[in-house]
Amino acid sequence: MNNSVSSHAWQKLSPVAMVYFVLHFIVRFVKDGIMNIAPVFVVFITQVERKLFWGTIGITVLGALLVIYSVLYYLNFRFKVSDHEVILKKGVFKKERITLNFAKIQNINIAVPFYFQPFKLVNCTFDAAGSAKQEVGLPGIAETAAILMRETVFNYKQQQAPLVSAAETVTLEVDELPIFSLKNKEVAKFGLMSSMMAVVLVVAAPFSEHIVRFTKQEFVKPLVVIYQQFVPNAAAGALAIATVVFALVAFFLSVSILGSLLRFYNYQLYFSDGKLKRVAGLLERHQMSLNTNKIQAIEVKQNWVGLFLKRFTLSCKQVENSQYGQAKKGQSFIMPVLNSQQLQQAFDLCWQPCDLKAIPFVPIHSQYLRKNFTLFWLLPGVLVTALLYFFGAGLHWILLLEFLAVGLLLCWLRYKRYGIYSDGEHAFVRTGLIGSQITAFSLYKIQQVQRTQTPMMKRLGLASLQIQLACGKLKVPYLPACLVNQFINIALYQAESSDKNWL
Repeated sequence: MNNSVSSHAWQKLSPVAMVYFVLHFIVRFVKDGIMNIAPVFVVFITQVERKLFWGTIGITVLGALLVIYSVLYYLNFRFKVSDHEVILKKGVFKKERITLNFAKIQNINIAVPFYFQPFKLVNCTFDAAGSAKQEVGLPGIAETAAILMRETVFNYKQQQAPLVSAAETVTLEVDELPIFSLKNKEVAKFGLMSSMMAVVLVVAAPFSEHIVRFTKQEFVKPLVVIYQQFVPNAAAGALAIATVVFALVAFFLSVSILGSLLRFYNYQLYFSDGKLKRVAGLLERHQMSLNTNKIQAIEVKQNWVGLFLKRFTLSCKQVENSQYGQAKKGQSFIMPVLNSQQLQQAFDLCWQPCDLKAIPFVPIHSQYLRKNFTLFWLLPGVLVTALLYFFGAGLHWILLLEFLAVGLLLCWLRYKRYGIYSDGEHAFVRTGLIGSQITAFSLYKIQQVQRTQTPMMKRLGLASLQIQLACGKLKVPYLPACLVNQFINIALYQAESSDKNWL
């Protein structure tokens, strides 16, 4: 690769960049494609004979296709840097040409993956806005060329903006210090807090019969034979099943932890001029930036695992509707596994100083608890018990009482988690079951607000509130009707009177 920055000739990346592309597409396949082929994998496990033979062939073919695609991607990758812009050509089946003017570059990140270090190569990323889709990355260029390119871009921006203050000039030339960094052992905890296992169970549910049969034949029976040498037959069967279940749970947790490390390894958070930036990743150091004025809502989540680990996840929600040209659904700016101090610090950066522990949430009415318990637990439980007794299965009062106790506990937890608070300009909505989720948003960013009321709720002076934001929908049931009306009036006033751009 030519080390010159301003060159009107098309330049190629270093051949070592092929390693980057191979790893990059493997990561993309694991993140985006693994769930799509999960049914095929289940059919392969349960139906195909000679699994080792065909599995080896399948993995070899898939690996070869990834390598071939990566090589073709590298061969089609070209870039050139002029006096005022970076031009990029890439793609195999879908050709792309990207032009990025120096004036639109907000930041330049230079990262060194471990496989680039021996060759003194870096991964240079030009950040143009608050979405990863608007980044231009040059993997496998010389470190000297990347540094010179960064200096050229910053010099150009200073010439275009001569009134930049001395303090602003320093921020362009000197690397920022992170607000905080996350240790990798903390990042691993995010794998325990994620819901990957639940997703896998949902995908595998249609094939549960085949999976159970295969597991029993291939794993449980051989383990029973081994355990029978040490324990009685009945205990050997139970021990074999427990071993298989434990192994599956350990496997899925390991995969989840590995995925979190691949995504958030060496997580660093930066903040400058109203802009958040995170840098993280194991195989590739990925940078994502977000202007705080583009945040539609802030979500603070703590599930039951996070409750046990005393850790929180903070997500900055962006516009989900692609017609506005902003982030697509699922592209949230995530800060994983934060302790209480880091959570408060991050929330104050994204929002405004606010003590999350002292928010005076207004609870919902206890009629919500009575209705849910009666409709979804008491009536079904009594009905099933009566049917069992009618068909001669006996009267199972103890099972009914246990069932109702569990239902009452779950309904009570859901009821206690609901809450809402508004100070006239901002609002906080709390939901959850065992853990909790707090969503904070500005009233002027509400897209639609709706009040619903059943005849029973009307008689009790209650109503449900539904809030539509650009990043999703929130619902708080069984609030006092006067409070719902007051919230709607204030929200409409803020939306009509505010001159702020909600985007």
